[in-house]
This record gives sequence, C-alpha cells and structure tokens, in this order.
Amino acid sequence: MKDVLTAVSVICASALICTLVSTFVTDGSTKKILNLVLGAFMICSLIVPVKNAVQSFNIDISDYESAEDISATDDEAYSRAVLSQTKENLEQTLNDLLLQNNIKINSCEINLALTDENSIIISSVCIYISNEYTADKDLIVSITKENFGISPSVITE
Repeated sequence: MKDVLTAVSVICASALICTLVSTFVTDGSTKKILNLVLGAFMICSLIVPVKNAVQSFNIDISDYESAEDISATDDEAYSRAVLSQTKENLEQTLNDLLLQNNIKINSCEINLALTDENSIIISSVCIYISNEYTADKDLIVSITKENFGISPSVITE
C-alpha cells in the first residue's frame, strides 16, 4: 500500500511541476521543445513508480486458511480446537510434574487421537532432555507412566 501511495504522490507532483513550468514559458518554439521534454518526463514519472509498486507487490497466501479449514463443519473445528488445547494442557502438566521432581526437560510432545466414541486418548509421548538428566531417564518414564498411563520415548539432546 505504501508503494501505491508513493507512485500516486510522484505522479501528482510531476503533473503539478509540468503545469507550472509550461505556464511561465511564453515563446512558441521554446514552449514546443519544453512540452516535448515535459511529456517525456511525465511518461517516465508515470512508468517508474508504477513499475516499482508492481515489482514489490507480494502475495503471501500462507496467512489464509486452507480449503480444508474453510470447509470444516463447526463440530470438526470445535474438535480440533479441543484437541489442540488438551495437547497444550497435557504438555504443560507433564512439564510441571517433572519440575516437581527436579527434572527440567527441554520440551515434550504429546500426540492425541480421537476414538470412535468421541473421546481423546494419548497415542504417544516424546520427552526431550539434556545430557545432565540422562541418569533420571527411569524416573521420567516412571512418572509419565504413573500419571499418563503410557511409556514415553525419552530422547537426549
């Protein structure tokens, strides 16, 4: 939008300058030459800003929803939102449980799935730890299995 505003401003300023200059020239032959030069100047001042505005115009479609997201029903959209929020809550809960046991993890990833009865199950848990917590691997597995009912994959980074 800024480039279009620049192009319009340059064109208006050029037209105003050309009008003022041609008004002050009274001689016939000088006026013809001046009109020729000003005409070429006007054409250039019209083309360059428009070319720059078009050249810098960028369509970024990554911010738009995909056709799959648009065509989803309200129930599907709600289910996706519930899954996303549940995943975020479970990951935060696991992180907090491990912090209570003085284990700081780099990150964790919990994959969820919906069953046919429309309930949520934990399909997998992956925990990323640093080398200093390698000795606590068994404790991490035991805490996760006790609280989440699934054995995690513990990966040392």
